[in-house]
Amino acid sequence: MAQENNESPKLIKLDDFEGELEEHWQDIQGLKVLDKNGDEIGSVEDLYIYEDASAVHLLKVNIEGQHFLIPVDAVTNVSDEGEVEVEQVKEVIMESPEYDSEDAPDLEISRAAYEHFGYPDQLIWGEGE
Repeated sequence: MAQENNESPKLIKLDDFEGELEEHWQDIQGLKVLDKNGDEIGSVEDLYIYEDASAVHLLKVNIEGQHFLIPVDAVTNVSDEGEVEVEQVKEVIMESPEYDSEDAPDLEISRAAYEHFGYPDQLIWGEGE
């Protein structure tokens, strides 16, 4: 479903989200992040929710004191041990732009994160049907 004229799709922090997440596994804040080699690279510091779809859109990951946005599309598994596995290696993630803001990212920042990782950004296409 496309957005109306002046209405932009909206991302909000998990802490500000009043609804229920579409998928229970998406509540991964605070979990360890493993890269595609299985190496622990950091932790999920925050989640940004696409409010219209009640779904996680971006993860804010802390790696060695730096913060990066990773599209939820990069998540390959959330283990029973509390680990989030992503399909990139640490170096690819750390080559993405840092994100140190406490605010939810705007569309331009979201688009840049998705582009870096090679995924289509669902916010461009509304709810991504």
